[in-house]
Amino acid sequence: MAAGNAIERSHKNISEIANLMLSESHFPYVLFLEGSNFLTETISIKRPDGRVVTLEYNSGTLNRLDRLTSANYGMPINTNLCKNKFVKHKDKTIMLQATSIYTQGNGEKWDVKKMFDIMLEISKTSLKVLGSEIFNQITKSK
Repeated sequence: MAAGNAIERSHKNISEIANLMLSESHFPYVLFLEGSNFLTETISIKRPDGRVVTLEYNSGTLNRLDRLTSANYGMPINTNLCKNKFVKHKDKTIMLQATSIYTQGNGEKWDVKKMFDIMLEISKTSLKVLGSEIFNQITKSK
């Protein structure tokens, strides 16, 4: 099964927003995944003709989750990664802007309330980061 255009498009969108937010300490980009291409568990589907088909979450011909986890540097999915991570390497510090990737894991549709709660949590994290930066600016000694 060929990977779809939606995955390619998501990488382009993530890159563009990340470039716009290079001077920020947060990256409130959330990606909600659903469907059989983003399983984290094996499921069985009953087809209209009555046959039961098992979809393996670790099938390379079906699962496309690995195509998107590069956007969060392989960090955990279903986790708020809004606050940028800073990694030290020798004499350099590298900022990682990780996408918060959420999946149902079982191919089901997202519940709107659950999506709202996730977006609210990420919004609060974003505001905390911004508030901390503003506080540091106004209390900085001159």
